[in-house]
Amino acid sequence: MRLRVLTHTFPPSAHPNAKRPFYVVRHALAEGWEVEVWTSPWGVLSPDAECLNHPRLTIRRFEDPVLRWQQRLRPHPRLLRWWAYLTGGLMFPDACAGWARKVLGALAGAPPADRTLAYVLPASLLMAGRLGRGVDRTWVFDYQEPVSPQQLRVQRRSPLQRLWRRRLAALERDTLHQVGRVLFTAAANQRAYVAMGLAPAARTAHVPYFYDTGVFDRPAPPPRQGFEVVYFGTFDWRGARSPRTFLEALAGFLRRHPEARAETRFRFHGQWPPQCDEQVRALGLEDILVRGPVLDHDRYLEEVRISPILLLVISPLHDLYMPSKIVDYLGARRPILALVPPGSEMHQLLVAAGQGSHCCDPMEAAAVVAVLERMWSAYRAGALEAPRGEIRFWSSEVQLPVYLEHLRAAPMEPAPAHGLRT
Repeated sequence: MRLRVLTHTFPPSAHPNAKRPFYVVRHALAEGWEVEVWTSPWGVLSPDAECLNHPRLTIRRFEDPVLRWQQRLRPHPRLLRWWAYLTGGLMFPDACAGWARKVLGALAGAPPADRTLAYVLPASLLMAGRLGRGVDRTWVFDYQEPVSPQQLRVQRRSPLQRLWRRRLAALERDTLHQVGRVLFTAAANQRAYVAMGLAPAARTAHVPYFYDTGVFDRPAPPPRQGFEVVYFGTFDWRGARSPRTFLEALAGFLRRHPEARAETRFRFHGQWPPQCDEQVRALGLEDILVRGPVLDHDRYLEEVRISPILLLVISPLHDLYMPSKIVDYLGARRPILALVPPGSEMHQLLVAAGQGSHCCDPMEAAAVVAVLERMWSAYRAGALEAPRGEIRFWSSEVQLPVYLEHLRAAPMEPAPAHGLRT
């Protein structure tokens, strides 16, 4: 089987959306498939820095002009913000349109593949259905994030983006009705696409994120010393994934338990928004915050495994999402301080995995303080451990065979789902 994968991010990129295609490609190679990955140079410092090499693997990296300018403007946060507004507000369907047109243009001269797997985001890859690039039942789209359902729920600053919402929904509907399968990491997102008529129900499937059993089933190293809460990823300076509730709760916890201050740390790995500095100073947390670097894939997994407490922050606006790190947190078998919308799919997943007692409403600081106090008591008693829930369902060992079966069966009429939870 010859598989062509279209994904904007692929390791060594540290972007969280790079993990799923990486695991799928690695498993396909292990099953004897020939694989091409068409991606961008995001996170690759040099041409010889590829972290996955195999005689049946070809990786083609297409330059992304918007990404190139983002990297140049990164030392200038204000200019970078305006660049993001400009490209996000003027380019259809999104700021990756230039990159996607390069990739889809190259398809015209490429030999056919048995299967083509396209990862969304970016939504720009959906243009394949309108540009005559051979989209048919051998194509599979994998939605790691919602597009039209989310666009229709949030206020858009750009007048063009507001005008384009119907056009974007029509693009999704046209393309997704041509392909063999549409996979979703979140069952809530799958239901939204079916309810809106964007994808035919019979050709959709929920294949959740999964942790790497090869990494997380190894004997666990001891956690880092101290009462430390660790976050990986980004906080949204526009407020959709704001750290405000957690920071206010952390400050409140320390006021109630001043004896904990010497041992308490909040470690952040990612791109820290400068707008959060004022909040940290106002709450008196400068001595508590430890800023770490953005981590590559392997180092991220190592850090997750040794983190005493793992922090998850999900906005109520993001209830159609499933963050990829949630399954890595499960695989690490460490306590998860989860600020997630009550009743959301993320909340239900954590309850099923035995972590429900650590879940809090992302808008209620008092509830977060209460969980921190319980964790502090357990830490002082030497009993700060993750509940022993059943997590095997979210492992690569269980989900990757299901995933490849969807790729194999894409052109055929769908059979009843097996091994899936919706």
